[in-house]
Amino acid sequence: MIFQYSPFFFPLLLAAAVTSALVYFGWRNRTNPVAAPFTLTMAAATLWTAGYAVQLCSADLSISLFLNTIEYLGIVTIPLAWLLLVLRYTGRGQYITLRNITLLSIVPALVILFVATNQFHHLFYSAEFPEQISGSVVWIFVRGPLFWLHVAYSYLLLLVALVLLASRYSGSPSVYRRQIALLVVASSLPVIVNIFYIASIDPVPGLDLTPVTFTVVGILIAMGLFRYQLFLTLPVAYPQVFSAISDGIIVADTSNRILDLNPAARQLSHEPGELIGRSLPACFPQLSQFVAGGGCVTENHQEVAIHGNGAPRYYDAVCRQLGVPGQLPTGHIFILRDITDRRQTLDALASAHRKLNLLSSVTRHDMMNKITGLTVYLDLVKSTHDPVMHAVYLQRIDEIARMIQEEIAFTRDYQEMGVKSPAWQDLSACIANAKSQVDMGCISVTEECAGIELYADPLLVKVIINLLENAVRHGGSQVSTVRISCRRSGDSLNVACEDNGSGVEEADKSQLFSRGFGKHTGLGLFLSREILKSTGLTIHEDGIPGEGARFEITAPAGSFRCTGRT
Repeated sequence: MIFQYSPFFFPLLLAAAVTSALVYFGWRNRTNPVAAPFTLTMAAATLWTAGYAVQLCSADLSISLFLNTIEYLGIVTIPLAWLLLVLRYTGRGQYITLRNITLLSIVPALVILFVATNQFHHLFYSAEFPEQISGSVVWIFVRGPLFWLHVAYSYLLLLVALVLLASRYSGSPSVYRRQIALLVVASSLPVIVNIFYIASIDPVPGLDLTPVTFTVVGILIAMGLFRYQLFLTLPVAYPQVFSAISDGIIVADTSNRILDLNPAARQLSHEPGELIGRSLPACFPQLSQFVAGGGCVTENHQEVAIHGNGAPRYYDAVCRQLGVPGQLPTGHIFILRDITDRRQTLDALASAHRKLNLLSSVTRHDMMNKITGLTVYLDLVKSTHDPVMHAVYLQRIDEIARMIQEEIAFTRDYQEMGVKSPAWQDLSACIANAKSQVDMGCISVTEECAGIELYADPLLVKVIINLLENAVRHGGSQVSTVRISCRRSGDSLNVACEDNGSGVEEADKSQLFSRGFGKHTGLGLFLSREILKSTGLTIHEDGIPGEGARFEITAPAGSFRCTGRT
């Protein structure tokens, strides 16, 4: 090898040191999505720069050709790595797949092969000759047809990256616009210098100054790292955000044609096929009230109901104008937020409050009647001296006091129905909770409701307790099993609680859930019906007298769901 001095060795060495430092920075921040392609870009630039620095210090053709091949490993990698970096930076990482990288790497791999084997075909370089530049020998390579194929492909990748950066510039916050502008300048500088070199209009003919520009590129990127948090805060990919929003979003023009909509909005329309470009009222008739009469001038809210396969879902629909202030609107944006659960909760609470008011008046009346009766029997006790009647009166006093006590306990449970909001409750967990609170004796309890949830008042467990107590108290000596099961019936769910006891007499079934009916206070089944009724659930008894009682709770569509948990 023939060594020689080159005045460009140290500037190139400085450029290699700068890009090496950026390789280290990228490696330390490798958890960042942009770190991998950034590190690859800087490593390729380091290889190119360092190889060219050593090449300029050798006057030997064979060594120059070998180092030139090494440099091309970095030269062909930079455009591809930069494109991958821009895809990551602009939120298009879904396009970075093994298949796409492999396809994009075919031309660079062929370029390396053609450069390494050029002496056999001379299609990449047609000739080589030495030239004296600044006191040292530099080998000049005459470009062949494959060289221009490499140049066209590399510039194409860089152009695509530039277009992607420019498309993200508009509409981005100022900090991201500064980042994007800095990246555009950093990527354009080596390209411009390289174009001058290829066009033979560079300041030093025959000398490629492109690697030297990486020093400036490194300084620009370092400034971006410390001043604009380059690669540490990445611009949000707004199309991905638009698609990920759970609220339905529809964009329409002034002619009420759909311009865009997110997946959540697509699920709300029953119209088949592509919706973009079609009439908004035709695809979403529930929004017709917004677009009638020229559309919404100011922000407008309406509650709309959209019917699906089951019960209707309720949405808070918002309409807003699109456009620049002071100019004519360019369209409208509609936002639909699901408020079904909130509406169910408010309806249930309103129903509970109405019932509490009714309970208050009824209970007050009943209490006064019982207290009046209690006062009468107390007076009779005071006025009688007959021991037999005295015992009868005391027994009646005790019964009335117990009834008052149980009625007060009932009012406490009933009051709780209006305190807590309804919620989704695991039916199996409620049954297990109820079993732990009731002394079932020798009666076995089985359930077949795994993975089922009911939208009900938090006192749902009280309903199950009342049904289990009913089997213990009224099932008779023959009752030995209680079975709770669930089955679908059309759009509804039926939850059956059945025992093998004495059952309910046919004459009693019509009054079974009436307040005050029964052998005790007659409040348990009445309370159960009210608890279920607050969220639209119903209960009835359809067992066969003498064969056992069977209580069936019916949950309409929208008030039950299958979670799949067992």
